[in-house]
Amino acid sequence: MRIQSRICGGGPALHSILLSEGLSEARGSRYDTTLLGGALEPGESSMEEFARARGVQVELLSQMRRAVNPLADARAVAATVQRLRELRPTIVHTHTAKAGAVGRTAAALVRTPVVLHTFHGHVFDGYFSPRKAQAFLAAERALARVTDRILALSEQQRRDLAFKYRVAPIEKIQVVPLGLELDRFSAVRATRSGPVRRALGIGPDAKVIAAAGRFVPIKRFDLLIQAFAKVLGAHPDAHLLLAGDGASEDRAALERQAEALGGRVHFLGWRKDLEAIFAEADLLALSSDNEGTPVTVIEALAAGLPVVATRVGGVEDVVRGAAGTLVAPGDVGALAQAMTDRLHLTGDDARVPDGEREAVARRFSHRRLIADIEALYDVLVDEKLRRGALFARPRPKDAMPC
Repeated sequence: MRIQSRICGGGPALHSILLSEGLSEARGSRYDTTLLGGALEPGESSMEEFARARGVQVELLSQMRRAVNPLADARAVAATVQRLRELRPTIVHTHTAKAGAVGRTAAALVRTPVVLHTFHGHVFDGYFSPRKAQAFLAAERALARVTDRILALSEQQRRDLAFKYRVAPIEKIQVVPLGLELDRFSAVRATRSGPVRRALGIGPDAKVIAAAGRFVPIKRFDLLIQAFAKVLGAHPDAHLLLAGDGASEDRAALERQAEALGGRVHFLGWRKDLEAIFAEADLLALSSDNEGTPVTVIEALAAGLPVVATRVGGVEDVVRGAAGTLVAPGDVGALAQAMTDRLHLTGDDARVPDGEREAVARRFSHRRLIADIEALYDVLVDEKLRRGALFARPRPKDAMPC
């Protein structure tokens, strides 16, 4: 069983869906996956239908919600315990914080043989007060003791979890980079006169900065708009395209902030055609205070779009060489200067070199991700077999539930 806090728009849910699809009997895997997701928050877009359309077995757990609520969380654990007893999966693999807490607690109670957790980011910095963050950290350390393997998306994240936050010993944490369907991004060819610019009334000579994600405080779109205001001093024809959404109050606050910039900030909502936006943009900006490994950064680089981003989480493991520029988080001036400098580049210097595009596409392939996770499951299941915690592994034609 794969447990995801919420099957909503964003990288973690996409990651879970791709894994659930790939590790299924229908795809020839020896594993068969059920994806369990919690309740959406206001303003979040659902990916449930996207998952079902790809043949993923989706179940929703209304008791599992983002907010910390001891009574609701206990009910979520109880409901998960009941479902685990019914399905009796060999493996429980949780993704993101709330699913990790609920799912691993339930798995420990029913003694699920193999338990894994993937950190797509963490809530130890930037989300809550120091006191709450310490409480969450203590909980993660306790949960790590009932987890067979903890997965990080980058080597930097692995080191942070082991040495900075001391969640678990380094040997218990394994790096498995994200894997995405990048073919449509790899096929992108830059253009300055496509449908996105035409629809927004942006001319071919104007500079375009793109950004994408949930409108939540940790993403710091407010800081990006501040930095963009400074960019306009050097590039008065520039435009900022924001693809994403969030709670109504968060979006309204950003729209009010952008009003002073005379229509140069465009709120596009959630878009399924990011490759079209990346084909017509000059750079992707990421201004977050905290990240795991941002999906949009990988997609942009595969499309040949350079990146200006804050040096947080696993970003530094993705953005290398001529592919982009990294700045300190929270530094409006540095972010503005980096974007300004990038927009001055022309010709081949203004795009990601072909060799780096191809390297990104190979390194972050969804096929590689599925193969890596299936191989890891095999190792962990075999370890349990040797210790007598499992009966013999089923033959390939008999899918093992997870």
